[in-house]
Amino acid sequence: MNKNIRKLMAAGLATIVAGAFAQAPNLKSGALTPLGAERAANKDGSIPAWDGKPVDTKPGADNKRPDPYASEKPLLQITSANVAQYADKLSDGTKALLAKWPGMRIDVYPSHRSAVFSQAIYDAVAANATRAKLTNGGLTVEGAYGGIPFPVPKNGHEALWNHMLSYRGQLTVFTADKYVMTANGDRVLTNRQRTSLAYPYYDPKGKPDGFSGEWARARLDVTEPPANAGQALMTIDYVDNYSKPKDGWQYVPGQRRVRKSPSLVYDTPDASAAGLANFDDVNLFIGAQDRYEVKLIGKKEIYIPYNNNGLFRKPVNAVIGKGTLNPDAVRWELHRVWVLEASLANGKRNVAAKRRLYLDEDTWQAVLADTWDAQGKLWKTGQAFTLVAGDEPSASTLSYTWFDLLTGGWVYAAAINETGGVSYQDYDAKQLAKFTSSALASGGVR
Repeated sequence: MNKNIRKLMAAGLATIVAGAFAQAPNLKSGALTPLGAERAANKDGSIPAWDGKPVDTKPGADNKRPDPYASEKPLLQITSANVAQYADKLSDGTKALLAKWPGMRIDVYPSHRSAVFSQAIYDAVAANATRAKLTNGGLTVEGAYGGIPFPVPKNGHEALWNHMLSYRGQLTVFTADKYVMTANGDRVLTNRQRTSLAYPYYDPKGKPDGFSGEWARARLDVTEPPANAGQALMTIDYVDNYSKPKDGWQYVPGQRRVRKSPSLVYDTPDASAAGLANFDDVNLFIGAQDRYEVKLIGKKEIYIPYNNNGLFRKPVNAVIGKGTLNPDAVRWELHRVWVLEASLANGKRNVAAKRRLYLDEDTWQAVLADTWDAQGKLWKTGQAFTLVAGDEPSASTLSYTWFDLLTGGWVYAAAINETGGVSYQDYDAKQLAKFTSSALASGGVR
């Protein structure tokens, strides 16, 4: 073990997995899962081995998926009174929440590695391991298709691309709410929208050679509150952030026209989040990496929100608490995560001067995030909640929160508690006709 890894361990940044950086991208050795996670359990068995078996989550009549672990009880509870005992397994933001809000509590349940995907995705990841590469300083992915591009990442930019290109379905549709909470406990429904997400990158009929470079199209149609009903947004994300920045369009009913909206990127505030989250805070991070130098710190075992089907099934009144989500509603588990640290590059600006992201090793999706401001103060912390869909099979984050640690305000976004479940559909290129600026205009309320 080299000196740098010893220093990281001593600093409490990691329970580093020795040799992780040195592993060749060979997913057939048996030591790694098809997505590059460690197949084995951890030393004491508190994180189990990955067995690749999907859990039963067939949706009910309400289209909501059941909680496969509903009968389990917490193994332990962490509060401000005993946080020091578990500090090495908590993110800075989680510890800050425990210190700020007396009612904050972490209920830790048995860990389940429920993230399972299709064989087609596993085959694509195996192919990507030898053909994918980054160019243009990490801003462009070449040669990847149909799965995460870098199952054994060599640097932070590769790992962050894994997060963005992780599997969230082929064509995913749901209606979700956004709630903004003040420090004194007031709650406002700022947005209800029908969300449609198309992922050309995961078109099973596609091939890397014929891939257009569009990895995602998103369409958001606002239905509530009445003052905002009829507004619509559409974005297109590309695997080449160097020569093809994110595209965005917006339909405003009062203007009765669609306009190109270059502001739906970076740290532009999301008005519906009352300034508590920006457009690059979606899914804890989305967008171009050109404003940051991203370092791959290593691996760590920490407590993260996970397997939260039960959270999504509860009414919102049982979910939103004072200062945080109701601790009774959120399931936490011990998992291995990749730790990334993004610091502003020379000459670049973003209100988030530093970010630390924690990527679940089994999905490559960010489950926790911490943000520091320009003065070096820990400013915000984010949590993302994983929906397990063994019937697909898939596991991906859906709802997420951002907490302002300085003001006490927070936002709960993409909440499906009151709106039903998630519909995963097969990719159909014809559906892209709904993801155009002209379709945005025809679909708006006039």
